[in-house]
Amino acid sequence: MRLSVTSGLFGLSGAIRSDDIDLLSANATALSSQLQSIASEALDGWAWQSLHPQVDDEFKGVSMDAMLKSMGDALPPTVMAALRDEAGVDPSKLSEKQLNHARTVINGMMEGQVTSLDVTVVQCKESREKLTQNENMVAADLSRLGSKLAKEKQRILQAQAGIEEAQAAIMNSQTQLRENQKTCKRTVGNLQAQLALIKKDLDAAEMVVKLTTCKKSFLQTANATEAEVQACVSGDEAVVTSGDHDVTLDSPTAAAAFHTAFEASVDDESFVQASPTGGKVRHYTRAKQAGRCSALDSAGKAVKGCEVFATEQAAAGTIASAAACASKCSANVLCQSFRFRAATGTETSGECTLQFADCDETANKACFLSTGGATAFTTYNKGAPPLAVGDQVIPSVQSARKNPPAAKQAFKCTVAKPDCGLLNDNMSIFWGEVKDKYDAKFTELVVAKTACTKTEGTINEEIALWNALLQERNVELGEATSQQSSATQTQVDKQREQRELKRQYKSADTKCKTLVGETMMNLCGLRKVRNELAKFSKGSMKPEKIFDCVVTDWSPQECSKSCVSGRQVLVRSVSQQPSLGIKCPPLQMVKKCNEFPCAVDCKMGSWSGWGRCSKECGGGLQSRVRAISKRPNFGGQACPPQTETQQCNVQSCDADCKLSKWTQWKPCNRACGGGTQKRVKSVSKPARGNGKCAKALHKSRYARRKCNTQSCPPDPVCNSKMDVVFVIDSSGSWTEKGYKVVVEFMKGLAQKYKMDSKSVKMGIVEFSKEAHVIQGMTFNQPEIATALNTKLKFRKGLTDMAKGLLAADKLLLDGRKDAQSEVIVITDGKPSFKFASGNAAKKLRRSGARLIFMPVRTYGQSPFLASWASHPGKENVFRVKRGLAELKSKMTAWQNKMVISTCPSIYSPLLAKLSKAGAR
Repeated sequence: MRLSVTSGLFGLSGAIRSDDIDLLSANATALSSQLQSIASEALDGWAWQSLHPQVDDEFKGVSMDAMLKSMGDALPPTVMAALRDEAGVDPSKLSEKQLNHARTVINGMMEGQVTSLDVTVVQCKESREKLTQNENMVAADLSRLGSKLAKEKQRILQAQAGIEEAQAAIMNSQTQLRENQKTCKRTVGNLQAQLALIKKDLDAAEMVVKLTTCKKSFLQTANATEAEVQACVSGDEAVVTSGDHDVTLDSPTAAAAFHTAFEASVDDESFVQASPTGGKVRHYTRAKQAGRCSALDSAGKAVKGCEVFATEQAAAGTIASAAACASKCSANVLCQSFRFRAATGTETSGECTLQFADCDETANKACFLSTGGATAFTTYNKGAPPLAVGDQVIPSVQSARKNPPAAKQAFKCTVAKPDCGLLNDNMSIFWGEVKDKYDAKFTELVVAKTACTKTEGTINEEIALWNALLQERNVELGEATSQQSSATQTQVDKQREQRELKRQYKSADTKCKTLVGETMMNLCGLRKVRNELAKFSKGSMKPEKIFDCVVTDWSPQECSKSCVSGRQVLVRSVSQQPSLGIKCPPLQMVKKCNEFPCAVDCKMGSWSGWGRCSKECGGGLQSRVRAISKRPNFGGQACPPQTETQQCNVQSCDADCKLSKWTQWKPCNRACGGGTQKRVKSVSKPARGNGKCAKALHKSRYARRKCNTQSCPPDPVCNSKMDVVFVIDSSGSWTEKGYKVVVEFMKGLAQKYKMDSKSVKMGIVEFSKEAHVIQGMTFNQPEIATALNTKLKFRKGLTDMAKGLLAADKLLLDGRKDAQSEVIVITDGKPSFKFASGNAAKKLRRSGARLIFMPVRTYGQSPFLASWASHPGKENVFRVKRGLAELKSKMTAWQNKMVISTCPSIYSPLLAKLSKAGAR
């Protein structure tokens, strides 16, 4: 063993080998169990020097010859012979010098054994500690790996459960998506089919309105004779004829609507004739002249080129009408034309003859024989099918007469000169009904498509959400599986390393015990030999005079490092000075300590952001992840979880709406006589799920109180800061005479508004088929008067109120931000397009304007106006119940009423004048 002294301290190096120690004995026999126990005790503690007496007790049975044999020739032969008690050798003859020399040799050998024992024990301790610490680290790593494997298994199970949940949710959502697409396809298809039918009806209705416009259409021509119009209804069609033009309406309701509107548009004096048999027949063209085609002329002679009319066939049975005769012709595939003559004095039978060639009065002029009187025939040729018009609900129309003639009641053919304005307006009502149905159905289609798109988008969002979660769970599964596999392999390696460390520890421990035991045995034997030798002394080295140096047990200091090869100082002191015995061994030694790598704790990266929540409400889960930046080793602290999950969107899926604070009180709706003002709360956050929200007019959101209860003056003038737009109906349903009453009313009403920058700003719109801005927003009252006198026109036509309301809404863009906006509509109460007009009214109300209607009753109560007007409807709809007659007779009263009812603030010029006169 190589010893070195540094700064007075012994340093040790190298690994333990059995030949490193110079043994006094080559005896390799196994140690006794007692000696092994003593050696183990020496290795376990720091008091091995104090264990020699126990070894001495164990060594009593060893013979002197065995001990001397192990010493070889270290002592002089004479000394060895004396110790062996050989014959012829007298120990008393040994000189003191020889004995002291032998003692010195033995002391030297003992000192070597003491040093060897110190070195052996320290090196064995180093080896045992190193192996033990390494095994402890491996055991810690295995414990950590066991926990990690358990966690990874749990992660795998959770990820697999999440994958199953996401896959099930995706399948369920995909099923919902397919069902939604199937339902939507069916719903949208049905609505589109219904819309196509209504569109067909709408096209026909538009055509009729165009035909009845007061211009030079075929129904309204310049020639007075041609202005006569014949309208016939037979079966399920209507045939309208004027001059050389005719139109067929192939729908019972359309035909009936036109016939009703037509007869309601003429005076009794305008009816020219009513003929039960003069109408046209479906799919056949009637000759303009009475007559028939024949192969013979009137003299009975054959006419060249007319041979095709030689063959004809009388229809069998009783033929009641031309339409019935047409049915006979249609049933015969060879029939090309027919002639019909009603029986004299009856409308229930007649003569019907089928012919097998076209009988055109112009193309077959040579073959055509005119007839008249009782012999008059009407000839019909097969023609192309007429324009088809779908069934519609017949709207009510305004009659121009109090007592419809018998011709109308008979629902036959009517020839008359209609009032084009009234006819067009009545037909516009019919068109409006159809257009309302079209707009409503189109809106229904748009709403259905929007709902379908929204539902599909929601489902696709859910699928995308679940796909994202599925991807996250798959990533988690992959990571957990990889971590499990890596940890499993590491566990196998660590278990192998642990077994190897245990094997090394056992092997080194056995070797150390043997070395320590043998060294202690050698030391014990040398001491016994020295004591036996001392007995030969004559006084200088008697046994009782020999004292070995005795030291205390080692006292270990703290290791210089907690890991990676530290140094530990061992110290002891002398408890007995030597006398003729062995010298004192070193009192300090340096032992290696903590010869293992420093523990590497796990280090984690930063957390990612929180992932998507698995639910929008009702409590979902979201997770975040982080990577391992440094893995643990050498018994370091294990890694915390790489994923973290928390609850999210824990709010209930059912939540009531939230309301805003009360608004300020709105201006009073009346200037006097007791009005009301209101305040409201709007929805600041909509209800969710099955949450509740009070209706707009519920007391929790809508409040009213009385205002301006003072009595009204006789001459009110509005002086409120308001932007007012008058919207005036100029459709044909007023009649020219009635419209003049409306204009006079409006002229007087406009004078009752004080117009300046602090009071009223006014604009005027009129509407019929189109909307016209008569006067833009102005403070100039003379401009308003001029517009009313020169620009208002009776435009006739239909009543497109929607365009009027939209024009008013646009006009208010030129209003003032700090002024109240009002729109006052003067109408006959029968808009052509209710659906569009209702939507326009809603848009106008939402802009913040007060919408007021003044229906001069011409078409009943018009209850829908209350729902179109600002709330409450009964305070914003002012009905002139007896219509134009009441408006004309009570014009001033109605003008005052409209000012008082629509203006928050008024003044009385008369009262102001009287007050001023009284002040004088």
